[in-house]
Amino acid sequence: MSQERFTTSREVYHRIRWDSRHDAREFVVGYDAHRGAMEEMPFEAFIPDGEIPWHRVWYFKRGTQMVWDRKSRIDLLSNARPVEEPAPSPSITVPGFTPLPAWRYDARLGAWTQASCDPGHALPSVAPLTVATFNVLFDLYDAELLATERRTSAALALLRETHADVIALQEVTPSFLKGLLSEPWVREHYWLSDGPSAQTVTPYGQVLLSRVPLASVWQRVFSRDKRIITAELHLSGNSLWVATPHLTSDRDASGASARAVQVEALLEWARVLGSTSDTAAPDLVLAGDFNFGDGAPEAESFARAGFVDAWSTLRPSEAGETFNPRLNSLAALTTVSGALRRLDRVLVSSPSDRLAPESVELFGEAPLPGPPGPTGQALFASDHFGLRCVLRREAVASSEGLTARSSTALVHHTALVLIPPDDVWDPIQALRKKHDAKFQRWMPHITLLYPFVPEEDFETAEAILVDALQGFEPFDVTLSAFGHFEHRANATAWLRPDDQPSGALAALHAKLVAALPECASSAHGGFTPHLSVGQLPLSSDIARTLAEWQRAWRPLKFRVGELCLIRRKGDSPFEVIRRIPLAQAHRAIPEHEDAPLRDALVSIGAVESHEGHAARTAAVEQLRQHCERIGATLHPYGSYLLGTDGAGSDVDAVAIGPAELSRDAFAQALLQALAPGTARYVADAAIPLVKLTLGGVSFDLAYAGRPEGVPPEEPLTLLERHGEQLDPAGLRAVLGLADTLGLLDAVTRDAERTERFRSLLHAVKAWARARGIYSHALGYLGGLSWTLLAAWACTRATPDAMRSDAALLAHFFGTFAAWPWPQPVTLTAETARYRPEGKRDLLPVIAPALPARNTARNVSRSTSRVIREELLRARERVARARASRTPSAWAALFQPLSANETPPAALRLSVDAPTAEDREAVAGWILGHVTALVYRLEGDRRLTVRPMQAAGTLIVGLDVREARDSAALSWHPSSPLFAAVEAFRASFQEWTHRPSSAVLQVEWVRGHDSARSDAPVS
Repeated sequence: MSQERFTTSREVYHRIRWDSRHDAREFVVGYDAHRGAMEEMPFEAFIPDGEIPWHRVWYFKRGTQMVWDRKSRIDLLSNARPVEEPAPSPSITVPGFTPLPAWRYDARLGAWTQASCDPGHALPSVAPLTVATFNVLFDLYDAELLATERRTSAALALLRETHADVIALQEVTPSFLKGLLSEPWVREHYWLSDGPSAQTVTPYGQVLLSRVPLASVWQRVFSRDKRIITAELHLSGNSLWVATPHLTSDRDASGASARAVQVEALLEWARVLGSTSDTAAPDLVLAGDFNFGDGAPEAESFARAGFVDAWSTLRPSEAGETFNPRLNSLAALTTVSGALRRLDRVLVSSPSDRLAPESVELFGEAPLPGPPGPTGQALFASDHFGLRCVLRREAVASSEGLTARSSTALVHHTALVLIPPDDVWDPIQALRKKHDAKFQRWMPHITLLYPFVPEEDFETAEAILVDALQGFEPFDVTLSAFGHFEHRANATAWLRPDDQPSGALAALHAKLVAALPECASSAHGGFTPHLSVGQLPLSSDIARTLAEWQRAWRPLKFRVGELCLIRRKGDSPFEVIRRIPLAQAHRAIPEHEDAPLRDALVSIGAVESHEGHAARTAAVEQLRQHCERIGATLHPYGSYLLGTDGAGSDVDAVAIGPAELSRDAFAQALLQALAPGTARYVADAAIPLVKLTLGGVSFDLAYAGRPEGVPPEEPLTLLERHGEQLDPAGLRAVLGLADTLGLLDAVTRDAERTERFRSLLHAVKAWARARGIYSHALGYLGGLSWTLLAAWACTRATPDAMRSDAALLAHFFGTFAAWPWPQPVTLTAETARYRPEGKRDLLPVIAPALPARNTARNVSRSTSRVIREELLRARERVARARASRTPSAWAALFQPLSANETPPAALRLSVDAPTAEDREAVAGWILGHVTALVYRLEGDRRLTVRPMQAAGTLIVGLDVREARDSAALSWHPSSPLFAAVEAFRASFQEWTHRPSSAVLQVEWVRGHDSARSDAPVS
């Protein structure tokens, strides 16, 4: 047996991902799903270092061919050495710029190599792009004072922690580059603009690192140590060019004139790229040390050229100095003027409107742990602070979509605050004027929510808050004592507001967070009411200073009767825009407008009859008796328990029994107790179910066995005390009940609101079914997800929205048509901490019971687009119906898909089996696995997919976004479409419980043309 090192799964992944000889869309990943059970996913759906660790990846296949297998040590990808090709001739020539090679680490050779630039791979995602820039400080002068070796290791650790997709470095020396090239995380993840030969960093220079392959690399040289490094990256839908400048500083006598030449070179580069591109003008990002401050002429030049400054756009109220001699001992050592300046910037120009700054922050602000530096003062990683910027990427350039997204993103130039009355300002302002650097920007205030929604959403926020604060009475506050928060660089001194009655401020904040959970902040370890009066250096005796202030302070008491929405524009101070008085009375409900909506719902059979609900209640009682005879207790949940079941609704339930009654034993006992042919046990489902019918009512019944020795107890108590001991299927079933109880708790606190919620959910479900997007299995939203959305909208609705069912339905569609996905929809404060991660969190709707879970994890790239488009369509239809007030106008909302709305091509999936039971089992398997087919199809980024059910047949509609991509709909043995279907058919063939005589038929249909795949699986 060969003793050669076997290639790891991580190395194989990256070889497939980035080797231009391989098409990643052809591959699938086989992994250990649970206790040895193997499952597959499309290669492009796999997230490195995500939910599935590398050691659980067992094989990679191209189609049906095994190309790497851990167990049998097959590795067909590593036999042939990759042949380096000469760099392609440049497609765009910018005067003064010359090409450079790109570098990447070859794990097989164990060395950095000059790689042929790769213009053929686009980043297959619309995930945010993170850019970091850092001037790492060369040690060409005063080396004995800089402790470079210690700083280098610290700087590399900081850069790794940014998790940036693109890193721009300035003042890189050959020794720093050597350390960078030896880092495992750099070798594994990044392409570089320079390598071991150190062409661009002698004596120092700039280096670009990119997780995305570099399509081309260029430099513009001004002098021995002044240059611009640029690189081209291919993202989905458009090119991105990144440049890192290090402009000449004012330390040089001719700095301003030299910098003017460099700025003009950058602007000319941008103009040429925009005018010579074969397609749309590319997006541009400049990240580096610009060596000018705010208000400089150079800043105006970039603004006139269409560049957006990320910091001043997102955080206009904060100075954001990246060079701060007052806080940074190295900056104090290297400064000439002593001025605090924002020298490092990220500038963005996006002609496609697909790229925009979403968040920006400093890093490297804290001194390094351990002993002081050679000067005796705290040592920092550099004399500059770094800048980390997240850029939002949109798949489609749409002014409406961008407006909707930006209108709900939190900003740092608005806030919800409590402002003391003017007559108590004088002693507060006397302190702030002396000690608070932000004296001119902020009035005296107690922050309640910050950052906050943009000003264009103030009206909506005000309505939500007015409703949330119904009955909240005014209260007293006394500013009596001082406290402080310690930060990395300084301390904030503040006055403590003592409230009367005690706890009023905390209760007020809790109501605000419940109304607007997206604005919740965990700063300072939770909500600590305070009124800031200044900043103090950490080197001072803070306790003594505050004690001196305390001796001279006289308590200030005032009445809190209103909250203030404030905003700041540019360099102007914050100002009050809206005031929200406490203790508002409910507004009168206007005349009812719901009759036409109800008529439309009746006409489509969406309104439940009294007899239908009574039949379900009787069937539930009958099943309860069966379960009790077996030794289990029955707990219905879902729409039945919520009272939102409608015509033809199934009943979801869980039976809970003792440890000695196994799931299989319970299922067999129940099947024997029921009439033959009325029930079957689906043992291979994610949650094994008994599917049965009693009195015409269908049930999906799961089972959970209590742990050994645990007596019967309430389900929530069982979950809290023994949840970790339940098996996975039992735990998921009991969590379904807990989710329903959590929903009930949220929506049943007010009788009128409860009835509105039930009416809203009936209408939403009827609409979703009509439009074909009511199905978790098909990759849309299931019943729990739609219920959670309805509950969220209902519990946050304003009094105006609650005045009628029609108004509440308009509020629902208005809210979610503009929702800033992937921001999660969370119903409780406990689940508001959920953070989206990966491709399974495109439209996260979070279950109310802990642990926090996304109920919409089957949503894919295509189905998320379908859902968003349908929400927009519904918003328009509801607006027309409310204006018309006729049943026919409301009926248009619930109109099923018409022929001109269906995709031009489709895959029709059907089954053939000798018995009805076999047909039902196979249909269930297809429905449970169709998302795997969708993910495979979406591996071809040109395709959009729309799964549908029609007349008992499952149809997967196929379309392309651009006419030039029509080849993606081709149906022949070598097409990606055909390969995806074959892979799906192969997984059906491997199904362990497949009825031996069952046949899966897949038919490709386009217009009047149709074709079957090679041969049906049998």
